[in-house]
Amino acid sequence: MNRAGEAAAVQPVRRPRPGLAIPAKAALFVAVFAAAAIAIAVAGLLLIDRHSRELDAAEGAARDLASLTRKLPGILDDPALAVMGRTALQEIDRIADEEGQERIVRVRRAGTPPADWPEVQPFGEDFILFSEGGTRAAGRRIVLADGSEVLVGRPVAETGPLQATLFGWGIVISVLIVALAALAAFVVGRAISRRLGNLNQLCDEVERGAVDARHIVRGRDEIALLAAHMNRMLDELQRRMEALRDTTDGLAHDLRTPLARVQGRLTRIEDMADDDRFGAEVRVASGELERLMDSFNALLELREIETETALTPDRFDVAAAVEDAAELYEAVAEDEHGITFERDLQTCRAAGNASLIVRAAANMIDNAIKASPNGGRIRIATACSGTAVEISVRDWGVGLTGQRQARSTFGGHGIGLRIVRAVARRHGGEFTLTALNQGVQAILKLPIAPQERQVS
Repeated sequence: MNRAGEAAAVQPVRRPRPGLAIPAKAALFVAVFAAAAIAIAVAGLLLIDRHSRELDAAEGAARDLASLTRKLPGILDDPALAVMGRTALQEIDRIADEEGQERIVRVRRAGTPPADWPEVQPFGEDFILFSEGGTRAAGRRIVLADGSEVLVGRPVAETGPLQATLFGWGIVISVLIVALAALAAFVVGRAISRRLGNLNQLCDEVERGAVDARHIVRGRDEIALLAAHMNRMLDELQRRMEALRDTTDGLAHDLRTPLARVQGRLTRIEDMADDDRFGAEVRVASGELERLMDSFNALLELREIETETALTPDRFDVAAAVEDAAELYEAVAEDEHGITFERDLQTCRAAGNASLIVRAAANMIDNAIKASPNGGRIRIATACSGTAVEISVRDWGVGLTGQRQARSTFGGHGIGLRIVRAVARRHGGEFTLTALNQGVQAILKLPIAPQERQVS
């Protein structure tokens, strides 16, 4: 894998930011739907109330017409009494207008419709609806024996008792219903959110290295089923990790001893060789074998970091840890490659394992040395922000695309940056590689110690 590939591999995982909490979402969701349901119910009740008022008006008009036929029998059926009927109905309309009674009577003689004759629409089986002077009315339409048409109706009341009640107590009741529904949804959502929070806490513990953590399963609902599945998944994960660790340890120990013996024999052969070319070949083989041993040791180190239990965080000086790592490589880098170190170390305190940070910083520096040309320089810096400590190692070397060739020249198998990434994950931080105009900058961010955060 080249350095560009490692840059993609060590990018931090961006977790989605939590949105509105489940209880608040549930309360809002239920409140909106409860309000919508109440609005639909109120609209239906208002339609029923209007229909009831129209029906009352129509039945009142029917009673007026029935009273007239009782007083003047046959007035609607006898052609000889049609003129009398029209006169009587017009007289009733006039008297009703003078006395302000709620009656509407309109008469239209056959063939001579008045200009203001209202448009009617059916209402039920026997009644009609029409508008008179801007007033909605309901009643009956009859045809006299001589073909004259008569509308007898009453105005529909603008409000009824049901509508008045809805606009009074109905608003209060609706608010109470919405509030109670939202409260119930909030309580239920809070219980669900608490259980999901326990599952998230379990995931955090496993991510910190506590692969033996498990969730206590209660109940038989979907969340309990999910918890049981997570426990079984973690059991299988732990089993495989232990099997992989045992296999890796066994393989490393089985190979380390014969490799060490081969290296020792090559050294003795080199000392006994009289031919310079033969001795040079032996030295090359010995060097390759030494790099192979280093790779085995790095693999064991990576396995140890990634599989050991959760860290016990201690507060330590990051600048001091980085200085210790720089001292490990400074003399070799300057003597063998002419590379100089530039330091800008700000005193910062982080919470974690200082020895792991020394390892990570050393690997970052070693990677920069491999990528730098002879006579180059490397800048090592630490900086504090409000929430994080930043360790950066900047080189002016081959860049991301030239790392494969640099490894072939100086040796190495790309495990160093993986160790840095593993250390970052163990500390809850992140590791990134950034390509610059010349060279690369490696940045390791760690959470700042709690006391430091409060002070800042």
